[in-house]
Amino acid sequence: MNEAADLFHVSSSTIHNWVKEGLLLFDEEHRITLESIRRFQSQHAGKHKLQARANKLLKDEHDAAEVGNAIQIELCADAFDDAIGNRYEAMLSESYKNKEGITYTPKAIVDDMMRDIPVDEHTLFLDPCCGSGNFMVKAIEMGVAPEHVYGFDTDANAVAIARRRIKEKTGYDSSNVVCSDFLKGCQRLHQKFDLVFTNPPWGKKLSKKERDVYAKRYHAGISSDTSSLFLFSILSVLKPNGIAGLLMPESFYKIAVYEDARKAVLQNTILRIMDYGKVFKNMYSAVSILVKHEKCDASHEVSCRCNGEEHRRLQNGFMSMPRCNLNYWTKEKEMRMVDQLMQQPHLTLKGQASWGLGIVTGNNEKMCKRSRRIGLKPVYRGKDILRDRLKAAEVYINPDDFPRCQQLPPMWMFQAPEKLVYRFISNELVFFCDTHQRYILNSANMLVLNEDFPLTSKQVAEIMNSPLTNWLFKQLFNTHKILKSDLELLPIITDLSLHRSFNLLDFGG
Repeated sequence: MNEAADLFHVSSSTIHNWVKEGLLLFDEEHRITLESIRRFQSQHAGKHKLQARANKLLKDEHDAAEVGNAIQIELCADAFDDAIGNRYEAMLSESYKNKEGITYTPKAIVDDMMRDIPVDEHTLFLDPCCGSGNFMVKAIEMGVAPEHVYGFDTDANAVAIARRRIKEKTGYDSSNVVCSDFLKGCQRLHQKFDLVFTNPPWGKKLSKKERDVYAKRYHAGISSDTSSLFLFSILSVLKPNGIAGLLMPESFYKIAVYEDARKAVLQNTILRIMDYGKVFKNMYSAVSILVKHEKCDASHEVSCRCNGEEHRRLQNGFMSMPRCNLNYWTKEKEMRMVDQLMQQPHLTLKGQASWGLGIVTGNNEKMCKRSRRIGLKPVYRGKDILRDRLKAAEVYINPDDFPRCQQLPPMWMFQAPEKLVYRFISNELVFFCDTHQRYILNSANMLVLNEDFPLTSKQVAEIMNSPLTNWLFKQLFNTHKILKSDLELLPIITDLSLHRSFNLLDFGG
């Protein structure tokens, strides 16, 4: 099963679901048959909605040889256009960029990330994921000597473009810009660098074995996404008082899996955090972080920009956040209120509830019906959940089909006398206390409180839906998905007078 997962560049759980649906078959030795793999590749991969998301490798591949030849022709021409990097990126398919985690950095972001960075003739500069060379060219424009500029990338075409751009700008044919995997060769470098600026690959498809090897090598803990692995490797080659600038996905600043990476950053001095919004197609917002390789002074303030507004935050304030979230979107005035609320008597749901995901059918079009028939039961989506009720059912499902679903919570949770159902995809908390044993789809989730929890489900729903709790949730997490890991850490403030007296207008809401 692991070999099939590597072949299709998906997780083992996805392969398990495909087997469960009958799309892949086992032989008598419990190995996936070659015949079923070939049939899946020809008949299903990249076509069915769920498979298209899970198996992007086969969706719209570009012709690598054709693209390479086109780039080489341009590079061999006497006339040279510095925009060749943009043209090369446009030639790459979305599936290739997704597989490799490629997002080329726009010049405006490069300029902003590197503004006011001091350089001199001795500055050593590195971009470990240099692509077509935007950060390196900017460093040279700022005064870094071309022979002191180093770059790595696994894309030979991109490296060739970067070297040509440097030569056209300076006349120097750099041998320090190479086609190589920085994560593999980082520890063999013989020097450290004053400046390291890069846009590391976000979510590059590596096998679990590769991620585990790199995580151990660079002491990355649970933060094994490629963007985190590059951050740890960069810190290992940064000189004392050197500066690193990385363009990271917004999830880096608040999702649980990046906690160890955030802790590593907080051992240094954060200079700036700048949110650029959704500058990449089908991607999260891009947010840069600039880190100086020195211990943080207790009074140090971080310059933060969010929604076009800049403010300053005490770095120490990040250390008190759940999971050391870098909640740069919260201003210092709001942080003082957060700190006060965190000191109030409160409960949390961690270890105090059983959690369940909504039903994942694997094919809603086939298994969910739009009209009520004999044997069908209403099933509710996230958008059907309101704070005071559920909307009238518009979708129905046959419980006899449950064994064929890709994911099913324990049935006792559906049958519990009371359960809390809530929207999963949402910018705000929307909870409802269900006492009628209803079914929910995967755009909604649920929890059942432990019997000894001191509040009733109805009371928890009321507190979760309150303006105060929603405001606090946004300051701490600010996510578009309501995650169990966040809800478990969210303070449930039990003093109802605080909820009644809370005025959102006092905090710019």
